[in-house]
Amino acid sequence: MLGSLGTHLSFTPGAITNGRKMTHDCGTSRAIGYFLEFLLCVAPFGKQPLHLTLTGITNDNRDPTVDIIRTVTLPLLKRFEIEEGLELKVTKRGAPPGGGGEVVVQCPVVRQVKPLRLIEAGKIKRVRGLAYSTRVAPTLCGR
Repeated sequence: MLGSLGTHLSFTPGAITNGRKMTHDCGTSRAIGYFLEFLLCVAPFGKQPLHLTLTGITNDNRDPTVDIIRTVTLPLLKRFEIEEGLELKVTKRGAPPGGGGEVVVQCPVVRQVKPLRLIEAGKIKRVRGLAYSTRVAPTLCGR
């Protein structure tokens, strides 16, 4: 059960039960991204696929925006092979203080999570511009 202001959360021991066509009003005190951070961690382990509509603020200075979660968190979940049926769709945008945004989240049920291997480091192509508020010499780019 979520609190009225989104400031507390209480769990009841047992299974996680998702459902279809559920809606939740997130209010205007916190952005929808605040709720999505936790929800996307728990939703794949439910008994049923999740289909949830969240309403409230989509962009805020304090919480991650819905677009950041869509471009960062969803590809990370796809690395665990949670792909088919995973979707985050912004149907309406809402800004403080009024809100009015609407986000539809769909998440499938995962029977077994695949292990993740992050062994290979990425290749650095160029170092340009400012690095930690100090200038980088152009000769370092060639090294």
